[in-house]
Amino acid sequence: MQMITSFNEILFEKYGKRMVEEFSEMSDGTVTLAVIYEGEKIPNLSLKNVVFTCFSHIGHHDFIRKFGHLHEARGIRITLHLNNQINISQNFKFDAVRFSFKIFSLLQALELFKPSGYFAWIDADIRCLKEFSSKDLLKFFPEDNQLMSYLGRDNYPPDSPYSECGFLGFNSKHPKTLEFLNRIAEIYQNGEIFSHEQWHDSWIWDQTRIEFESRAVEFKNISGAASSTDHPFINTDLGIFFDHLKGPTRKEIGQSFIKDYKLRGR
Repeated sequence: MQMITSFNEILFEKYGKRMVEEFSEMSDGTVTLAVIYEGEKIPNLSLKNVVFTCFSHIGHHDFIRKFGHLHEARGIRITLHLNNQINISQNFKFDAVRFSFKIFSLLQALELFKPSGYFAWIDADIRCLKEFSSKDLLKFFPEDNQLMSYLGRDNYPPDSPYSECGFLGFNSKHPKTLEFLNRIAEIYQNGEIFSHEQWHDSWIWDQTRIEFESRAVEFKNISGAASSTDHPFINTDLGIFFDHLKGPTRKEIGQSFIKDYKLRGR
């Protein structure tokens, strides 16, 4: 079983180094981690169960070449008020460039490592809390007839809910897995992303999933009762093994808040 993540040099120093070291220690060897590193020089680490490779995907180069120069594509919002004052702000929901690395890192990992069974995306702002094996994690992956597992949310944010994308499980044997991933890459490369209501990863992955569900492709929502929470990752049994440090404050303190655990204790 293989997991895939990515981060750059800055994020490596902030939390990526800790993540890969904990993963290396906690995995029993039946689960490996592929790090698609967004830098020219791979960190000098000797870790079991973890392999680094430099990020270089032609599809991402194509996306950046076409749209990377646009301030709007990096989440910068410019608003002109009636009094002719200009307000410039940053909104992560429209930072298409920031979230573009996920899909192209996944595609690069598939091309390089060719996983034959289950594989998963896992965000780099993860803490590994307990030893785990592929057997422990199997229930979080799709069934034989399902393409992907995901952490759905019913009412967060309240005005326009979207999934929590810190973990995405894939069935490499499903006949449409590669088509699904290529479809997401296409949304970036042809600029279709900018026609969406929001441009971040959770939104785009949800909308593509809905598109495929309309064609009778099956997916697995692993949130269960945690779908009603804003932090389903840690409120499912995934939270036994991992913590997901969503947002800057959790990253700073190195753990989720006690109040985040609505269905199960820390």
